[in-house]
Amino acid sequence: MRRPLLLVPLLLLSACAGETAPTGSSPSSSAPSAQSQAPSAAEAAYDRMTPQQRVGQLFVLGVMSTGATEEQLRQLQQDSAGNAFLRGPTDLSVEDTRAVSDAIAEVTTYAGVRPFVSADQESANAQSLDGDGFSAMPDGLEQGELRPARLRREAKTWGEELKAAGVTLDLAPVADVVPTDVGTDNDPIGYFERQLGSEPTPVGRHAAAFVRGMADAGVATSVKHFPGIGRASGNTDSDPQVSDPTTRNDPLLGSFEGALAGDPAMVMVSSGFYPKISDGPRACFNPTIIKGMLRGDLGYDGVIVSDSFGSASVAGDPPGKRALRFFRAGGTLLLDTNSDDLRPMARAVLRETQDDPAFAKTTKANVLRVLEAKERFGLIG
Repeated sequence: MRRPLLLVPLLLLSACAGETAPTGSSPSSSAPSAQSQAPSAAEAAYDRMTPQQRVGQLFVLGVMSTGATEEQLRQLQQDSAGNAFLRGPTDLSVEDTRAVSDAIAEVTTYAGVRPFVSADQESANAQSLDGDGFSAMPDGLEQGELRPARLRREAKTWGEELKAAGVTLDLAPVADVVPTDVGTDNDPIGYFERQLGSEPTPVGRHAAAFVRGMADAGVATSVKHFPGIGRASGNTDSDPQVSDPTTRNDPLLGSFEGALAGDPAMVMVSSGFYPKISDGPRACFNPTIIKGMLRGDLGYDGVIVSDSFGSASVAGDPPGKRALRFFRAGGTLLLDTNSDDLRPMARAVLRETQDDPAFAKTTKANVLRVLEAKERFGLIG
């Protein structure tokens, strides 16, 4: 395993920020004390990591899907990135994609923890990997017409192809509902027929089937884009002012509730505005949406990942500020298609972790959530 270069001072995280040891039973008790219980693989991995490596687990950085450049690999290694995203379409075969994934893993494996290597492998018009050995995926609407059991079997096949290519996280499925009266007028989803349907209950059922099928193949998934962009008038990839009329108790949120029944490792939060939910900031910076709705209303306790922070929607803030706003709002894992953003983001989080004990506890909880997801999918050895 290649040892990463540490360019930033090693800072103490919340393990040294005034936390107390758990209280166990008395020596005479027949129940084992908390201290005697062996730590989980995630906890043990956390303890083995340096502070910089811990913070690096909170980022997914974009590299070329055709092969990371030497500069990108250097960036990932020097700043201890814990995860990567294969950016852009490629017709590389499964075997050649595996070589790309392995090169990334070589520089992003720390303390026995391997990276989530992710891709958009979602549907016909959102399938990044389509070379030899990868099935041609149907569009979302076609997937939504399959029986859920059939979709689960298909998703398992697609997941097995990803796993063979070294891709362990699929940024799918889409749980956004696009009503029939909106259809292709919806730029990010409907125009490309990425949606699984126009009604929340069947969309949620099919999204859960997709999640389960991928998990059957050992691949993690991220349901997206909470709380929904199926009625948005613009695309957050290119338009910084996209808004959606979803309300806090919107019936269309049922698709996400249904999708969570599949037990996805992650939920991706949108970067659009939701004026009928909150007058506050866009969803990825909005604690009402992340903490109040996703954590609170829906009771989701897994990893909450951002949509790409390399997009126009969040370009108004410098990278470090974007990262701090996201984590303070309740986010867990930050996706950025621009690997140049890693250093300012990681340094900002390290500094804030050193200076603010409350933020240090948040950082530790986030890192452990990511590591628990990696333990579940066999990435800790």
